[in-house]
Parts: sequence; structure tokens; C-alpha cells
Amino acid sequence: MMKCLTVTVIFFVFLFLSVICESETSKSEDYIIYMGATSSDGSTDNDHVELLSSMLKRSGKTPMHRYKHGFSGFAAHLSEDEAHLMAKQPGVVSVFPDQMLQLHTTRSWDFLVQESYQRDTYFSEINYGQESEVHEGDTIIGFLDSGIWPEAQSFNDRHMGPVPEKWKGTCMRGKKTQPDSFRCNRKLIGARYYNSSFFLDPDYETPRDFLGHGTHVASIAAGQIISDASYYGLASGIMRGGSTNSRIAMYRACSLLGCRGSSILAAFDDAIADGVDVISISMGLWPDNLLEDPLSIGSFHAVERGITVVCSAGNSGPSSQSVFNAAPWMITVAASTIDRGFESNILLGGDESRLIEGFGINIANIDKTQAYPLIHARSAKKIDANEEAARNCAPDTLNQTIVKGKIVVCDSDLDNQVIQWKSDEVKRLGGTGMVLSDDELMDLSFIDPSFLVTIIKPGDGKQIMSYINSTREPIATIMPTRSRTGHMLAPSIPSFSSRGPYLLTRSILKPDIAAPGVNILASWLVGDRNAAPEGKPPPLFNIQTGTSMSCPHVSGIAARLKSRYPSWSPAAIRSAIMTTAVQKTNTGSHITTETGEKATPYDFGAGQVTVFGPSSPGLIYETTPMDYLNFLCYYGFTSDQIRKISNRIPQGFACREQSNKEDISNINYPSISISNFSGKESRRVSRTVTNVASRLIGDEDSVYIVSIDSPEGLLVRVRPRRLHFRKIGDKLSYQVIFSSTTSTILKDDAFGSITWSNGMYNVRSPFVVTSKGDDSKN
Repeated sequence: MMKCLTVTVIFFVFLFLSVICESETSKSEDYIIYMGATSSDGSTDNDHVELLSSMLKRSGKTPMHRYKHGFSGFAAHLSEDEAHLMAKQPGVVSVFPDQMLQLHTTRSWDFLVQESYQRDTYFSEINYGQESEVHEGDTIIGFLDSGIWPEAQSFNDRHMGPVPEKWKGTCMRGKKTQPDSFRCNRKLIGARYYNSSFFLDPDYETPRDFLGHGTHVASIAAGQIISDASYYGLASGIMRGGSTNSRIAMYRACSLLGCRGSSILAAFDDAIADGVDVISISMGLWPDNLLEDPLSIGSFHAVERGITVVCSAGNSGPSSQSVFNAAPWMITVAASTIDRGFESNILLGGDESRLIEGFGINIANIDKTQAYPLIHARSAKKIDANEEAARNCAPDTLNQTIVKGKIVVCDSDLDNQVIQWKSDEVKRLGGTGMVLSDDELMDLSFIDPSFLVTIIKPGDGKQIMSYINSTREPIATIMPTRSRTGHMLAPSIPSFSSRGPYLLTRSILKPDIAAPGVNILASWLVGDRNAAPEGKPPPLFNIQTGTSMSCPHVSGIAARLKSRYPSWSPAAIRSAIMTTAVQKTNTGSHITTETGEKATPYDFGAGQVTVFGPSSPGLIYETTPMDYLNFLCYYGFTSDQIRKISNRIPQGFACREQSNKEDISNINYPSISISNFSGKESRRVSRTVTNVASRLIGDEDSVYIVSIDSPEGLLVRVRPRRLHFRKIGDKLSYQVIFSSTTSTILKDDAFGSITWSNGMYNVRSPFVVTSKGDDSKN
């Protein structure tokens, strides 16, 4: 068989060379050639890769990356014709352009601990007390990001033991013309970087972070405890990562321009070989095809090898179907707020009775006690500008003479990026500050180190307009920012957090979980003057917002779980995180979105993550490798394609005839999503749970009773309603039957949950039932 394949590839070598001669003037770009799983001994795959690589070498081209540890393939610069021919080679799964992925950035652990204690004080105390710091130090989190600043305080190795013996990685020093001082230690045990065509400056040939993103993210997940951390006195207190004793390995695959897919796959390949336990990824690519998404491909092979992969859900909310990184083998993390806010109030006319509540982080080098003239942007409109655009402070719509020296009130669209455009425009025209009227963005304390910005509620905006219209020379003062903790309703889901359902199929519920991602304080680049306001020293810590910050919160919790339960699979870890999530705020009300509406599983998955709950889930949903293979079948891949993708396929495996995406609902996932529900006939799904209760409190022999939270118009039955587990490791199955109580089709998505309880553990699974199919775009 091997001889036959080799002859076939050799034939294509000659054909490929002839194509090169004919396509020298055709458009060329970088491509990824994905060849699926490596074989058990790697021989067949290596031979094929060598033969295909020789096709490039004979044409004077060299592969940019070779993938050989976790999966097979390479990246190369090809013409369109060459790429098409390469896709026809034996052993090739897919060939696709090397796209650019974007990072998902636009007191958290204390808040999560508080929420966990409110959930169940007893289990919080006994489980936290049992956490073994020694074993936690054996857990390695790999970050695929913009690099790391090793000198940041969060990455010191005080009290850290020897590097785990399982670590097989390296610490690359860089190839700068001047020797880089980059050093690893017992905390930061490994670092790599990946060059591509966009790395033109030799200064970037290093694992060192020049953006701040990777440093910030890594310290959230696994940073050391630091006392007296703050951002110029704001958010002051003790800062720590979620798994303070875990080790860090950084894979720098991102630059200022973004993150090349080929570099991401190279980082995955190395991380798998290096021996990481968790991979944290705060970036994404718009979903189109699972076999052309570097994150879906890399994470599939990592999970096959027992590595938990945690990804950010994206910052494209609040639009429906905007969630990124939603393959079922990933943990997909939405963003939520915490109970800390940054007040920057507005004083009108120097009158204390006219104090308007505002939120912003203002550290500009300006006298904040002084009153400045106050106008609404509409009154500064250029003669030829659109009035609506001018009210929103859109670029090139305002008169500089009128704006200069004044505080400008701007109306707001719901686009977080537009805030930056507005403030940049007012600042460019010489304005002193900006007031933004938008209650949906109140949770986002916008930061511009050199400019005053505060966000207010629209109702307060009307009060300001009333003052402006009734006063001959209106003036205002934007007050100094102060941190306020504990007074804010939290968590809620901010507008930017990407929402479900998954664009590629509604039969898997995404995102999985929500975690803090708004105004998160963490470590930053040492000496970064770009992050410092004029006249102030560079900060050691910075405040950032985005699902980029949510993801490492869950990565840290996943690392803690892996340290406590080394034999747990990535699916078991995800299940424990999801089934112990909370859906209530710090006041006991249901979690809401930025509009004040009740959050649904499309907003936050199973709910808000807790710190301690996942350590004692009671039961887990073990999504098996066979579930993932069936998912690929149901999604539409052929048995032959799947055999190339995975080398862990049971003998005799074949996709069932006439399988479709609706069958995806049956994979053993901790949540349930039913699509194309007509209501004319019932739909049935099965789930299997495994008993992982603790022997320490004698609950391994236990009976669980089901409770159902179902919306009006939907009948949900569970069979059986009682599960009796006699020992740890027992697996029991149940069925859920969905049917309509009316003859009409569901007009709206129906949300509910199924909870198994034994008086000690509550194991909750959210569900969604919709009449919409995968071709529905809203």
C-alpha cells in the first residue's frame, strides 16, 4: 500500500513542477497543507510530507513550517494553481490560505471566590483546603499569544519547585542583533516564537511580548500573588492568577498585525510535544470550515492527546451567531462583568446637587477639579455634515473651532470600536474631554491615558441636555476616577461578548461558560511608555477588557482541576466547569445582558464559572473521542476524511448513512441544543453521566433525582427520573424527550435546564430548543 501511495505522489511531483512553470506569474500567497493525524510510528506521514516538501524544494521554495508532532502537514508559499494541485495529493486533508487571526481584547478572582462561597460554603471550604499546591506546580499551561515579558512580577519563581520532569520544551532566546536578556525560570519554564513573512523586524525574533496581550493573559491564569498591585492607584489590592503554582509556557505566534494561522498550528504542534496540560487561546477566526480553521484543527489533535483547550468566544456581540471557537472539543468562554466599577462623575455648573454618575478610567495629566465649557456634539456640527453622524462624534463631522477647549457630549452607537473613534475625533479637534451617553456600555470603563472620557446613562444624558439648553454658559467638571467594589450588580454579560448559536450548526450549544472579562487588572510590559499618560511613569499593571481576559480565568480553573484530578480528560474538566456554573448575580437575581434582559444560554452558556464548584461536580458528562468522530460524521465529513484526521479510530468505524447535523444533539455534551424542532413530533436525545463523587464524605453510593425547568409551550420529559449510583466510576444513561404542548411551531428559541440532585450535588445542564435550522442566519 505504501509503495502504491509513494508512486502516486512521485507522479504528482512531476505534474507539480510542470504547473510551476505555467503559473510563475499567477497570484501567490501562503497556504497551509493539512495532512491529518500522524501515524503511530510517524513513518508513513513523514514519507508523504518529505515527498510533498520535495515538490517545493525543486521549485526553489521552502516550507515555512513543518507539523510533525501532534499532526502532519506544512505551510508554504504557493500559487493558486499549485495549491489546487497540492489539495489532490494522497494523504492531504485540506489546503487553505494562511489567514490572520485576531486577538480578542478590547479584583476578578476575588469576585469569583465570593460567588463560589455564596453558591456552597461547605464544599468551597473543604475543597479549597484539599487543593494541593505541590501537585498544582506540576501543571503546565501553554499560551498561544503575543509573547510574554519575563521580568513582570507575576512570573517570578519564588517558592517554585523544580521544573516538572514531563516538560520536553525549550526556552528560545531570540535572534536579535543585540543579545536579548530573555530568560526562563521555574515559573516561566518555556518560550518559543514563530516567524512568518510579516516578521520583518529582527527585533521581533524573540518570545518577548511587545503588545502586552500575552503578558496580561498569562498573569490572569497563572500569575504569582502580588501585593499592592494597581493601575496608578486604581483597582489596588492583592493580584493573583487562578492557578498561582502552575507553570507557564509561552508560544509567541502573534504580532501587531495579528496571528498567522500557520504559526498557530506550529505552536499547537510544539505544545503537544512539549507536554503542556492546558492550552489557552485568546484569539479567533470567523467560522467557515472546520478543516480550514487552524484553531479547530490544532485543538482537535491536542484534545485527542488529553490536553484541555480553552478559547475566547470573541468580541463581536451582541449580534446573534457571532461566537468564535465553537468546535465541541474546545471550551468556549464568554465575558462577564465583576462587582468593581470605576466612577468618574460629572459635576454640572459647580453645583453639588447636579452630580451625574459616570464611569471611566481617567488618569490624564489635566486639572480634573477645573470646570470646562460643555456642549453637545450637535452644536459643533460642520455645515455640510450629517446631523446624526455629528451627534455621534463621527470623524470629520465636527467644527474644530467650536470643539476646542470644551467637554463634548456624544450620542452612542452600540459598537465598542466606535467609542475609540469618537474620543479620537474630539481629542484631535482639541476638546478637553468626552461624555458618552449609553447605558449598554456602562460596564466598560473606557481607557485613554491622555484624554478624559466618561460614560453615562441616557436618562442622565437628558438631564445634561436640559442643563445645557437652560444655561447661557454651561460648564462641567469630570471628576477624578475612583474604584468602587461591591456596589455593582454582577455579573452581567457585556455587549461586546459574542453570542450563540454557532454559525456552522445550531445543534451544539455555544458558548460553554462565562467568566470575568471587563476591566481586568493584570501584569503588563515593563517600561511601556505607550501605556502611560503624559507625565506619568509606565505602569507595571494594566486594565484590559475582552473575552481575551475571560479565557484565562477558565484556563486557570482547568489547570487547578487537572492538578487535583490528573486522570480527568478535557471533557471531564469542561463538564465540571459547566455543570457547577451559577446563573444568579451577587444579589440573587438572574444574570442579565447589557440591555437588562435575562441572559440566555446563547449569552453565557451554562452560566458564570465558579472557582470551587468544579472541584466537586458529583457527576460528569464524558464526551468521548467517539462522540467527536460522530460529530464529524454528522457535520458532513466522510469516513475516509475522518480516518485521515484521526489515528484513534476503532476498527470497523464508518459514518452512518443519512446522518445529518441534527444528530449532533446526541453527542454526550454537558448541554443540549435541538434545532429544526417542528413541534409535530417529539425529539429524543440521550446522555450518560459518570459518578465522580468524593469518598471523603461517603457519597459514592447515591441516588440522584431530576428536576426540569421548561418554558411554556414545551414539554420536557426525562427517562428515568431517578439514577442510583453504587460506586465511583459508575456510568448511567438517561433520555430527554422534547415535545410541544401546542400545534404551532415555536416562534422563539426556548431555553431551560435539567438538573440532577442528590441533596449534596446539583448537576445542571442547560438546553435550547429552536425551530430554526442551520441555514437560518438569525
